[in-house]
Amino acid sequence: MQAANVFTIAPGAPFLKTFATALLEGRVVEGFSNNLGPLAMADATIYVPTRRAASALSGEFLRTVGSSSMLLPRIMPLGALEETETSLLFDEAGLGSTYEPGLPEAAGEIERRMWLAGLILAWAQALSYAIVSVDAQGKHEFDTRESFLVAATPADAWHLSGELGNLIDELIIEDVAWEKLDPLVLPEFDPYWRITLDFLNIAIEQWPQILADRGLVDKARRQDALIDAQIRRLQDGTVSGPVIAIGSTGSHRATARLLAAIARAPRGAVVLPGLDQDLDADAWAMIAGGFEQDIEASFTHPQVALSRLLGILHVRREDVVSLGKVAPNLAMRGKFVSEALRPAESTGEWIAFRESINANELEAALQGVSLIEAHDEREEALALAIAMREVLETPFSTAALVTPDRKLARRVRAELLRWDVVAEDSAGEALGASPIGVLARLAIACAASKMAAPDLAALLTHPLSRLGLPRADIERRAVLLEIALLRSRHAAGGLAECIVGEPAAIIARAREGASGRFAPPAKERIFENDWEDLRDLLVRLYARFAPLMNLRGEVTLDQWISAHRATIEAIASADDDGAGEARAALDTLFDELAQNASDRMTFDVESYGLLFASVASEVILRGEKLAHPRLQILGLLEARLIDADVILLGGLDETMWPPQARTDAFLNRPMRAALGLTPPERKLGQTAHDFSQAMGKGKVILSRARKRDGAPAVASRFLQRMAALGGEAWNACRRRGDFYLHIARTIDRPDKVAPPSDRPLPRPKVALRPRHLSVTQIETLRRDPYAIYAEKILRLKELDPLGGASGVAEFGSAVHAALERFVNAYPAGALPPDARENLRAFLREGLAAQLLDAEFAALKWPRLEKTIDFYLDVFEALRRDRIKMIKTEAEGKLDIGLADGSNFQLTARADRIELNKDGTVTLVDYKTGVPPSNDEIFVGFAPQLTLEAAMCLRGAFELGQKIETVEAIYLKLGGPVGGKEKRVEFAKANFMDVVEDHFRGLVELLNQFRNPATPYPPRPFPKFAKRYNAYDHLARVKEWSRGGEAEGGGE
Repeated sequence: MQAANVFTIAPGAPFLKTFATALLEGRVVEGFSNNLGPLAMADATIYVPTRRAASALSGEFLRTVGSSSMLLPRIMPLGALEETETSLLFDEAGLGSTYEPGLPEAAGEIERRMWLAGLILAWAQALSYAIVSVDAQGKHEFDTRESFLVAATPADAWHLSGELGNLIDELIIEDVAWEKLDPLVLPEFDPYWRITLDFLNIAIEQWPQILADRGLVDKARRQDALIDAQIRRLQDGTVSGPVIAIGSTGSHRATARLLAAIARAPRGAVVLPGLDQDLDADAWAMIAGGFEQDIEASFTHPQVALSRLLGILHVRREDVVSLGKVAPNLAMRGKFVSEALRPAESTGEWIAFRESINANELEAALQGVSLIEAHDEREEALALAIAMREVLETPFSTAALVTPDRKLARRVRAELLRWDVVAEDSAGEALGASPIGVLARLAIACAASKMAAPDLAALLTHPLSRLGLPRADIERRAVLLEIALLRSRHAAGGLAECIVGEPAAIIARAREGASGRFAPPAKERIFENDWEDLRDLLVRLYARFAPLMNLRGEVTLDQWISAHRATIEAIASADDDGAGEARAALDTLFDELAQNASDRMTFDVESYGLLFASVASEVILRGEKLAHPRLQILGLLEARLIDADVILLGGLDETMWPPQARTDAFLNRPMRAALGLTPPERKLGQTAHDFSQAMGKGKVILSRARKRDGAPAVASRFLQRMAALGGEAWNACRRRGDFYLHIARTIDRPDKVAPPSDRPLPRPKVALRPRHLSVTQIETLRRDPYAIYAEKILRLKELDPLGGASGVAEFGSAVHAALERFVNAYPAGALPPDARENLRAFLREGLAAQLLDAEFAALKWPRLEKTIDFYLDVFEALRRDRIKMIKTEAEGKLDIGLADGSNFQLTARADRIELNKDGTVTLVDYKTGVPPSNDEIFVGFAPQLTLEAAMCLRGAFELGQKIETVEAIYLKLGGPVGGKEKRVEFAKANFMDVVEDHFRGLVELLNQFRNPATPYPPRPFPKFAKRYNAYDHLARVKEWSRGGEAEGGGE
């Protein structure tokens, strides 16, 4: 048998440069070198792990030969298994169909996923009810009260189809017969696993038939056949030129079989990446075991894949030839990393290793290594960006950030933009996250929510939204629509139904609301031509959303795609620069989905939206045309064999690098082992090998964050082991990393910090100061004069939330309105028998929007039933016989002459005024929140009822008789017993005396504000400041107040 021709290149040597030099010098394939002439190299075929590595190797050949001419070898990507675990083994564009002309074509990915999703949905629909038990024979017992929730929607089925597809591919790649699944449920397993196995058996029985009926095969099956064909050609001598595979670890059987054939071909060679030839034999034996050995040792070590590959190649480690030379310090670093990552059972050898080297050697080995330990991901990203930006200061120097953390990659790219540096990210961008993809998702969201205010506002602010108008016009109209409609109760439940046909009615209601006395000043600035533009905008929206809005209930996928595509084309700009690739990808996605739509799978708008978002998130757009040529951001796979002057390894925390072992969706660990599949920990070994390879570069910057997503993070086991072995030399790495952290922590710190602003004390002209306020605004004037200044003088008023969302204030207003209707229906005398039902009906009508919310209906409405009982059986029952008349929402006005001769008007709207038969008056104020304490009322910080009482005494409410005695009550509505009556009374003073004191204090306060020197300060009495104030940010309260946020909240 031909001897295997196997080489390795140590991590400390530049892989592609070393290989290219060795090949050209004839040290890889005997008798094959550049000396044979400029055409000779074209006879060679070289397999590399990725397309990126293929491109880099081509460049390395050109740099190596310099000015000489040479035809390049045929360089083909040999796909290592990516995050999906079952990606391409070969680039078929390279292999072609010439190896097996009769081999069926492979099913397209979306085509296959849709078929598998159909199988999953059919299985889920056959199990209509929840399974509560499974006996030993696999018989199911159902609970008809609960639905079966696995793959309940097409979107769920799509997700599971990916998992099922991965399992099918893995069985093919690992050459595991599907028939082994049937007897897999052993007595020691929970019977529930029988449910999963039943489904897998159904899927695996039907799936081959589905493919056969269409004359197709799985892509993995086709690639497996192509590999076998190539192996045969290598073995029978059909391939005459040199065939070389470089950089692959042969982590799967199919790949390993091909590498074995190449290694023993007459003119073949395999070049392994970073085979550890320093690790002692005992430790090597620990990682060379099978399934029966400890998973930690067998699958998480960096050399596990190479160890198994050597076994398949029948090559001893010591027979592998090393190519290239490694600098002494990098050779020592390689030994250090090897020792640090040795199997846990053999770490006792660390002592001998430390004794065998001196501190200077270790310090020299780690001289080029820096460790950044940031506080959080933001700081980590900024420090890495600073390090990459530093590289650009050296001409021709290059840098590559390698990280499996896509969030970190995006953060670093964003930080580099502060220097106008665009870095290429090899992970690309999901179609669903691209501008056109986001617009497509927003269009479906608007259709699903019937144009709910938040969704419609997001759609109109999207830069690609045009609706047939210039973008500037859309932006202006979007602002008008938000002020006029979207931030009002008219938008509750969505605008879709309101704009069918002609939107004149909703425009009329919006105009009426804009002229109301409580309307924000912003609405007053909407002019006649603006209203016409709004009407035109709504007409355009309806016309363009009609294809989606006209679809009702559940329809087929191709109908949704047709309507979705038509809507996007009608909304978006047709000539937007820079979106061509994404638009083409979206069109292709729509075409593929439509071609593979099944009439058996139907969707409502929500499930279609979920499916589209899922599919669009899996379509990746690659290529940054304006990226800086000397900076790269790479994933672990893309970084293999790539060299740079500075390598940055980011995200070195547990569960990120190395990743957490991912549990199979269908098979547990023992089942995988019984089938002969490798455990999920295999991925840890692959990432460990990627780390050890990257550590061989000359300058390496490592980074991690002490907190990720707000939670403490654990340093990667790689870092922990090197810290334990490295001692003081490792601490020096930390100090070098602190250099970047220091810059990151100071880069945004201004040279001169401006002192905090003083408390603003505006003193507007007297002519601009308000001449009329309500009693509630008088309370605001006492607690926070600045709020009155902002609202009444600056004419600033907080807009309602998007959609007029129902909050505490809206709930209180609805309850007030219901009680007003009730009392107006029964203003005097005993209540009739149907009073309870009428009050309940008034409340349900007023709270109709809130009752649509299941949580409100289930939790808050039962409490309101208690409030109804309290109001009728306690409050009304105990007072109706002494009441002569009740006035609700009674408006009162009182003119007050001031010292400067001006007149001030005090207004009030009393919730309830009871004119009693004895001539007294009772003021009742409804509170769905917490009533003020009597102490607050006494000192004048809650003067609403005392001032209303003063107005009663002075005839402001036109009660038809002179009032001499007034009492006041806060009626708390809600709580455990439904409510509570709280009488306003004081221990050390008579209520009527306090009323007069408050009125005199009011006149004095108003006179003070007629003085031009009197300011409107914010929060003059922090203890009595309101908990929430819409103007605190304008007054910069947190800047000037001591304690900042704590005091800004009030008490």
